[in-house]
Amino acid sequence: MARMGRSERNGPGLLFIVVTLVVVAVVGARFFGFYPETEPSEPPQVKVEDPQPPLGEDVDPTPRVLIFHSHTSENYKPRDSHERGAAGDIVKVGEALVAELYSLGVTALHDKTVHDQPRYSDAFINSEKKVNELLEANPGLEIILDIHRDGLENKPDDYTKTKANGIDAAKILFVVGDKDNALLEDNIRFAQKVSDALDTQYPGVSRGVRVFKSDYSGELHPNSIMVLIGDWRGNTLQESEAAARLLARVLIPLLK
Repeated sequence: MARMGRSERNGPGLLFIVVTLVVVAVVGARFFGFYPETEPSEPPQVKVEDPQPPLGEDVDPTPRVLIFHSHTSENYKPRDSHERGAAGDIVKVGEALVAELYSLGVTALHDKTVHDQPRYSDAFINSEKKVNELLEANPGLEIILDIHRDGLENKPDDYTKTKANGIDAAKILFVVGDKDNALLEDNIRFAQKVSDALDTQYPGVSRGVRVFKSDYSGELHPNSIMVLIGDWRGNTLQESEAAARLLARVLIPLLK
């Protein structure tokens, strides 16, 4: 009995062993990526990027195109449909569009502010406030594009896929909201111009123009439209980036 008592005093106690195992499990979970994420209490704030330096001496540095993302957390497969607490793949598609515009001599603003978190339902309210601010600060803006990806179900595998100049690309749908929109006809007219330009230069890329009974901030500018590039299930990020570069090329002739 005395020998057993000494062993208990000198060895680690049961409580110490349990605590040690819990600490090891938590550290291991963090290390291997299994630790659960928590929802942010406030939407992450990302500063609007300044325009990149133009690629030629004769390029006007004044921003002429605004790119933003009301649903900033959208992803493409194989990733989850939405990123948690941060911007998703859709921002990379916007970056491809902006970069192609620069390469063609047009300066653009890319707003990467996360508008759809923590409350997804507030996305368009938040983005409209931001776009208003940017329009006031940049009166030379001529084209306003809210870049999204679609979330289709029960569609054929190739429904939003195409080839342009031998390159795999996502198809693009242009959307206008008719709710409280005094510039509805202007928005539709501009969306149709862009769609027609794609049809002419890259047949099969455009999915056409649709009008939804929603408020998509079209009343803020005559050339303000929503652009759905590809689909979560139907396209890769690379296909959508390729489509964004095609879109940039047909926008150039439409600028004043």
